Amino acid sequence: MIKKLFGRADAEPKKSELTTEDLIVLERWDEAIAQLQSRLTANPNDLHANLKLAEVYVQAGKPQLALDRFLFVAESYTDDGFYDKAIALLTKVVRLAPGEGSIEGQIRKAQQLKTMEHRSTLALEGLRAAQEVRRPEARLSLIEAQRMWQALSTTEVALNLPGEQLRRLFAFSKLVEPDRGRILAEAGAADEVLYLFGSGEGEAVYPLPGGGEPVLLRIFQCGDVIGDRALFEHQPWPATYRVTSPARLFRLDRVGLEQALQGNPDPRQFLDALRARRSDYDVAASVRKLVSSSA
Repeated sequence: MIKKLFGRADAEPKKSELTTEDLIVLERWDEAIAQLQSRLTANPNDLHANLKLAEVYVQAGKPQLALDRFLFVAESYTDDGFYDKAIALLTKVVRLAPGEGSIEGQIRKAQQLKTMEHRSTLALEGLRAAQEVRRPEARLSLIEAQRMWQALSTTEVALNLPGEQLRRLFAFSKLVEPDRGRILAEAGAADEVLYLFGSGEGEAVYPLPGGGEPVLLRIFQCGDVIGDRALFEHQPWPATYRVTSPARLFRLDRVGLEQALQGNPDPRQFLDALRARRSDYDVAASVRKLVSSSA
């Protein structure tokens, strides 16, 4: 009578009552796979179901079927900015397909994006710490800093510096906003200061003896550095530098340089990146040619 009312205590649950986890414990792989595939038919982007299906494929002895699922989940992690999770998953998956170039490629991609995000975070921190000369109490808003970093991020000086160095460069510089036509340095001036163009344009010109229109030697724009000879080597400015459009520049003087180098993990890297283009040397060479030809 009791059995009729309640059934056998040790009776196996009906097939429809078993969860995916139950099927995995019972090692009923085909049924677990079918359940997971059904979930994915309804929602192909369900990362948990994709990951679980990949793991079941591995347990069922079907590693090749697991590979695409693992790669899909890892790529989704990367696209969503979860770089550590992507790298950890891909590193785990490498043993399923040793020498598989696509896995190594995804690991490199995730590592590069992680590095870029870290650089951006530190660069923005430095940009927001930079003092505006006209308003020392003011700081760039997050939106302003993001716009400026977007313009600077692909320039040579930014690409040559890791995040911490970028933070130091921006944080210990003064942000200046000269109007169009403003002279930054006269030819022969001894001002020991360096400028990095954050926006706008400028030019180097040289006044010929006897008057007349100054000769244009070089044009500068976002990412260009001027004054590296003056700041690092105590050399006079080789020409007259002026702004040709409303601009934002980072002005690094000797005090700021000392602050940027104090405790710097790689001071040579910092200095080399700022003088990599050697713009002032090119301008100085042009001036020598100009003076020689007009003598």
